[in-house]
Amino acid sequence: MTGLPGSARFGTIFFSIEDGGISFEVEDARVEISRDVNSVGRRTGSSLDVRVHIIIDLQSLGAGSNVTPKLFNISIQANDVVQKFKLEWRNPVSGDISNLGSLARELSFSGWISGFELYRPEITGSTAFGTTEASANTRLGRADQLLHCTFAVVTDDDNIGNLTLTE
Repeated sequence: MTGLPGSARFGTIFFSIEDGGISFEVEDARVEISRDVNSVGRRTGSSLDVRVHIIIDLQSLGAGSNVTPKLFNISIQANDVVQKFKLEWRNPVSGDISNLGSLARELSFSGWISGFELYRPEITGSTAFGTTEASANTRLGRADQLLHCTFAVVTDDDNIGNLTLTE
């Protein structure tokens, strides 16, 4: 997430809500996969835990995009309705960041929003992901208002097949 001040970032990350037909650019994305293990390093039970985090600079969405209200409404659903989502990491063509470029990798998954945080970062030099502080040396440090969403990935028998990563 950190880089030289003023340096161009490499590539673009897009997020799609496949069930809603909405796609938009995100500032950053992180995928966490963890399992419970015992003292000798063996997995204990069925403990697969997958979370996907995205950070959105709300200024980049533009007025009338309706992305924020859509994500908010998904986050407050009482029944945790499982939906299909997709993250795409794209490389620029010949270093040209204005072009979408080729697909570097794609993560597809089914899940629901388990965390919704809307905030304005302080410029304090912290480089931690998804905190209320952002580095002055990152694109996030220049953002006016950010949205951090955490997605709980559903890994039961009916949905584990939807969890794929391709390059």
